[in-house]
Amino acid sequence: MDVTLIVNRLKAADTSLLEIESAAGLDAAMRANRAAPAAYVIPLSERAVQLPSIGIVEHFEHRLFGVVFVISCLSTTGDDAVVDLATVRAQVKEALIGFVPDATTGEPVTFAGGDLVQFQGDGQLWWSDEYQLKTYYRRA
Repeated sequence: MDVTLIVNRLKAADTSLLEIESAAGLDAAMRANRAAPAAYVIPLSERAVQLPSIGIVEHFEHRLFGVVFVISCLSTTGDDAVVDLATVRAQVKEALIGFVPDATTGEPVTFAGGDLVQFQGDGQLWWSDEYQLKTYYRRA
């Protein structure tokens, strides 16, 4: 799944994120992280539902992708502004919910849920929100 349109949408949005990139998976996002707050768009799954047809292959594709956040929970000085998880999640939801990556074959992005990924006491909180969209594929 190509998540370039999602990454570009987030980069164009008004967010507090210092870094927005795609990643092949959670481990790749954690290794690539250079700044916080940051978000990494990760493809999670694709499922197809074939439609009945004669001579034409048609199906709906259900795509699930994650936006993995890293938030720094430790302040190095008393003056640092700490961006909280709720703020960046709300900013990303505002940018993505209702966005149609391909208006010719797709439907709007919707929110599917979110979960804590990791918080080991090192000051880095990792959280993942999942989004879904449905597209249409046709081949003669």
